[in-house]
Amino acid sequence: MSYKGRSLTAGNYLKLDSIESQFNGSKRTFNLTSGGNLFYPGSAYSILVVLGGVIQEPESAYTIDQYQITFASAPGASDDFFCIALGVALGVGVPADGTVTYEKLTSSARGVGIQSGGVVIGTGVTALNFIGTGNTFTYNPTTNTVNISIQGGGGGGGGGSVGGGGTFSSNSVGVHTTKILGINTTTIAGAANSEGAIQAFGNVAVIDGALLTDQNIDSNVFIPSGRNGLLVGPVTVGLGITVDIATGSVLVIV
Repeated sequence: MSYKGRSLTAGNYLKLDSIESQFNGSKRTFNLTSGGNLFYPGSAYSILVVLGGVIQEPESAYTIDQYQITFASAPGASDDFFCIALGVALGVGVPADGTVTYEKLTSSARGVGIQSGGVVIGTGVTALNFIGTGNTFTYNPTTNTVNISIQGGGGGGGGGSVGGGGTFSSNSVGVHTTKILGINTTTIAGAANSEGAIQAFGNVAVIDGALLTDQNIDSNVFIPSGRNGLLVGPVTVGLGITVDIATGSVLVIV
């Protein structure tokens, strides 16, 4: 019959020397040898012991200590014996630094993968470095993912609703801020009477020193207390639109 089972590809499979000539009904401990040399099994489970035609149970019918086998009951003088070493234990050395490839690691040991909009942009990442203020992240234990919200910042192209130092994805995209600068904002930033050095709400352009303004006022205009306003006329105020000037403030039309 052909052999069926796991391929015998590792270890040294052999039959140990017989020790049945030493059986006398009282002796229980014997030296194991192979070719006359002491043999050290890896454990009681790494050898198959047959005594008197009966397979013996490891750690119950016998134990192993170094190269010696000790039976729970002394073999009889007429008992036959044979022992098969099922394999010599192989030591697995420590891999040298830088020799274990990414594919050989389990998925849990490969670091993290970085995605942007569901598209993988990095694998095996071991650290995330958040730069700037306003950046937040949340961990989802159900999907084992981290959601990152980047609010943008000075010096580089930002993400989210605001940014700085980058380019616009289309001509319809603007920038607004309540800090220093507001340009082409669809809503007035803050109270519009104290934020920043420049704030534009509506159609305003500066071209080679010329200030260009719209001739139509289609949004309500309020000149708060302590502020003065300037319009370049003539201008047309839309239906239902108001121009409100606080007491003590001035609106000049030139």
